[in-house]
Amino acid sequence: MQDASPATYRTPSLGADALRVTERLSARTLLLGGVMIVILVLFVGVEQDPDFWWHLRIGRWMAEHGHLPTQDLFTFTVSSHVWTDHEYLTEMLMWLTYSTLGLTALCIAFGLLTWAGFWLIYLQVRRQPFVFIGVGLAIGAVAGSPIWGPRAQMITFALSCFELYWLQGYLNGRSRAINYFPLVMILWANLHGGWVIGFAWLGVALVSELVSWAWDQDNHAHRMHVRRLVIISIASAVAVAATPHFLSLYPYPFQTQGSEAQQRLIVEWASPNFHDVFLRPFEAMVFLLIGGFALRRPTLYQFLLTVALFVAAATPVMITTYGEWWKEFAAARKWTYHLPPRRLFAITTAIVLVFISLVTTLRVASNVSPAHQQSVDTESYPVAAADWLTAHPEVGTRMYNQYGWGGYLAFRFYPEQNRRVFIFGEAALMGDKLLNEYQDVQTLRPDWKQVLDRYGVDYIVYNQDAALSNVLATQPDWTLVYEDKVAVIYVRRASRS
Repeated sequence: MQDASPATYRTPSLGADALRVTERLSARTLLLGGVMIVILVLFVGVEQDPDFWWHLRIGRWMAEHGHLPTQDLFTFTVSSHVWTDHEYLTEMLMWLTYSTLGLTALCIAFGLLTWAGFWLIYLQVRRQPFVFIGVGLAIGAVAGSPIWGPRAQMITFALSCFELYWLQGYLNGRSRAINYFPLVMILWANLHGGWVIGFAWLGVALVSELVSWAWDQDNHAHRMHVRRLVIISIASAVAVAATPHFLSLYPYPFQTQGSEAQQRLIVEWASPNFHDVFLRPFEAMVFLLIGGFALRRPTLYQFLLTVALFVAAATPVMITTYGEWWKEFAAARKWTYHLPPRRLFAITTAIVLVFISLVTTLRVASNVSPAHQQSVDTESYPVAAADWLTAHPEVGTRMYNQYGWGGYLAFRFYPEQNRRVFIFGEAALMGDKLLNEYQDVQTLRPDWKQVLDRYGVDYIVYNQDAALSNVLATQPDWTLVYEDKVAVIYVRRASRS
């Protein structure tokens, strides 16, 4: 399934330039080019991340004030909490892009960033049979589709792919570019709190080399790898301090992971529920990985990478496992494949790729069109409810809001004092106490009324048909003043003039 050497197919009927073009427009090009173009449809889409809006708003605030926030800005509940904004550089870039080029450009930029991560995955596996590469990349793209989009997490995905590409090159003896990883870590630590994942991949490589060294002490390559990886890890740990937060950034990921309230509240941190249809492709990828390991034993490094079930790590392992198995299987049976370049096939490939590009462009344009974005926003956020609040500035002084809507409401209303939110998506900044109190109200625990009284809440913006909304309809001290198919607004009777 590997393309043979170009020299094998050199014929007098083709000129040198025509032959080179014909060789490049091969079956490999058709499959891989088609896959890499089509998956853009999955990566470039409208904004649907609840945190997106407060990232934009704080980016705007920093651009206007010229410095980072030191305390919470958007709530009336935890305004004294210290804000370690680990995504400040991403937020500033998001706001600059949004304010100069618009939301569509920002969505496209994040999509291209995700695509670049898959290009780096391709570079890791490019020596494998092209059919396995194409199918594997497509599976990885579909498996991760629930998380793709204009989200800060895509920075960590792309940088993880970059780091894994360098690690693979180093462990295979082809490159020492990993020596420069501490410089990447400086950038990573200023862009996104996922920088800690960079140490996870270094740790996987280090553990696998340590075990390999203990198993084969006569192999000096493993000892050299261990020594170099330790130095790189230490240098990278020092590099994390090269942010405006300096040492205060180090405990952030551990505080976040150690928060029981965040683990309970944030859906994307929960264990995958494979009964959900949108997770079926990811489930299929897990089974394919396990099946591949049954066909061909993975290296320790490959096995440890897949434990995290991270698309950036699992996809190249899956492709490599099946690719190496096939090469061994075909070699044992002395199977060979010859796909001589043909001018007609090359012309057909070019036409098909152009067609795929045009269809993909049209589909992407439809995905990120302002009309589609507006439709998604209207269905996902309390857009009309916020319009009503804008038209009635006298209503309410302290708001209780749905957690996922806090960022959108902050984007719409900050710095209006009576429109400050109860809570928004920066869970570490909110703190466990407020997260638990929010849950008490949301789930109607016995003290839910006391929580609202304690914070002086006099109006509530919440989901239509949610349990809290239905119960408020039965409470004599709360009045429904607005409702649509997405949101309701309740106001305390005592607060109305």
